Amino acid sequence: MTARLIFLQVLAVAALLGAALIVLYYSISAHLEEDNRKELASQSALLARWLADTETRAPGDPLIGKTRAELIATLPVFIRLLAADGRLLVESPQSPAPPRDAFPSPGQTAAGWRSPSRQRLLLSSCWLPAPPGQRAPLLQIAYDVSDDDTLLRHLRQRIGLVFALVLVLSGILTLLITRGVFRPLARLTAAAAGVHASQLNARINEAGWPVELAALAHEFDAMLARLDESFRRLARFSSDLSHELRTPINNLRGEAEVALSRQREPAEYRRVLESGLEECARLGRLIDTLLFIAKADNPAEGIRCRTLDGAAECRAVADFFEAMAAERNLAILVRGGGPVHGDPELVRRALANLVDNAVRHTAIGGHIDLTVREQSGRGTDIEVRDNGAGINAEHLPRIFERFYRGEKSPGQAHATSGFGLGLAIVKSIMDLHGGTVEIASTPGSGTTITLFFPGPAPGKMTEM
Repeated sequence: MTARLIFLQVLAVAALLGAALIVLYYSISAHLEEDNRKELASQSALLARWLADTETRAPGDPLIGKTRAELIATLPVFIRLLAADGRLLVESPQSPAPPRDAFPSPGQTAAGWRSPSRQRLLLSSCWLPAPPGQRAPLLQIAYDVSDDDTLLRHLRQRIGLVFALVLVLSGILTLLITRGVFRPLARLTAAAAGVHASQLNARINEAGWPVELAALAHEFDAMLARLDESFRRLARFSSDLSHELRTPINNLRGEAEVALSRQREPAEYRRVLESGLEECARLGRLIDTLLFIAKADNPAEGIRCRTLDGAAECRAVADFFEAMAAERNLAILVRGGGPVHGDPELVRRALANLVDNAVRHTAIGGHIDLTVREQSGRGTDIEVRDNGAGINAEHLPRIFERFYRGEKSPGQAHATSGFGLGLAIVKSIMDLHGGTVEIASTPGSGTTITLFFPGPAPGKMTEM
């Protein structure tokens, strides 16, 4: 970036300064040329009047002719006077003299001519006044403008020197300015380089940075905070996962070792195999659940949402758990109604996980209510409420974490042990739908979990 900035800055200065110097040079050149032409015209008029006056006062007088020739020799311009028949009457003693045909015709614009010695002359011609009945003589004048050429050559050299010097100084100043401007960025880079996977709690601290970098520092700190939290969750997840896998594997290994320690009856081997199958089934369910959560966290393609009947989806889930609820004398009631914009399979899985938790943690004779409420213009809420033992307040902030299981209260002794992934799956499903999940619980009074499904985006077609 520094090299590019220096290059662009020098290029811009070169373009602007070069254009300004070129305009200045040609303005001076045009001004000098205009002054030379005016001077030549003035000299032509003056000499024409003087020559015509001397010719009128004493035409053909040798003394006057000699005096005129001597005066012409001292003039700063070249003069050639030609008779009407082409005879040379008088000529300045300059060598080499411009040829006659190099001069423009009388009345035409002055022309330039360069001698073999590179001397530049400005040429002009005019007719001298003549008595009536006589042909006018021709006056040719050449004005030396070589000094102006020398001046312009020196001016070009000075312009080139100034141009090169300004470009060099511009590049040096741009380098110094760029280093000063990018110094905070270098500090930010050094601070970022000091962050390692084992030091994700480090922060750049957005205070003290320029306004342009303060937002970047803030976002970088926010990214570090997210990474830190993700690493912590991953560490907890890995620890919990290893614990969950260790238990069934140890069970399988222990039972196999015991069965092989001595000769046993076929019935005992059958019991060991059946127990092993149960543990394998448990591992299979755990793996399937983890795969689902992994896909939900990183979906390869978007979910397929359509408008569903919220009450009908709740009744379908309630019918599925009816037999399990009947064993514990639990009542599952569905109330309200409204459209739900979501993926049918995922919506039913989220509701099934909530109802399954409610059935396992509600005492015999309790009830579970599923209530659907349409939020005008926003979406639809589905509330799952039970009158079970409830959840202690200290567990609520972590209740949606994977593998998290709170301690059972005395009223929950009947609940079977799970993986601690049911509510984590519900949270992942709601995140996929862009919705929210909220939980409220009072120990001894029950738990209420509310799922909010937002409506379809405006202008988006929805499957029915």
